[in-house]
Amino acid sequence: MWLLNLFTGGFFNSIFTTINNLTKAISDEKIAQIKATSDVEKAQIAAKIGQLESQRDVLIADSQSKTGWIDQAIRFFLTLPIILYLNKLITWDKVIGSWPTFETDKIGTSETYLLMAVLGFFFLYSTARIFK
Repeated sequence: MWLLNLFTGGFFNSIFTTINNLTKAISDEKIAQIKATSDVEKAQIAAKIGQLESQRDVLIADSQSKTGWIDQAIRFFLTLPIILYLNKLITWDKVIGSWPTFETDKIGTSETYLLMAVLGFFFLYSTARIFK
């Protein structure tokens, strides 16, 4: 159930609403800047507002870029062999291959590192794009 929630609302919902979240954070910081009492505090808030606006502008420019599909296509074709290998490893070798005895052997160290690298790349790349 938590996996379904992750894909339907949790993770992907946060990706799609990132620009809205940044815009809300900018407006909150502008309100805080108005309420700030010292010049140092106002300058710190202004720097934070500039950073948030830059993040928002990068996300908007990336979503409107006409060449953004090239980056995504290259990323897809580079990861396709790894995706196929992991699907074959998990689906055929671990699940279907265990049917006669219904015992699944453990994933080896190299497969674990490969899986962590692939999943880590996807999640960290998305996070890094937000904070560019």
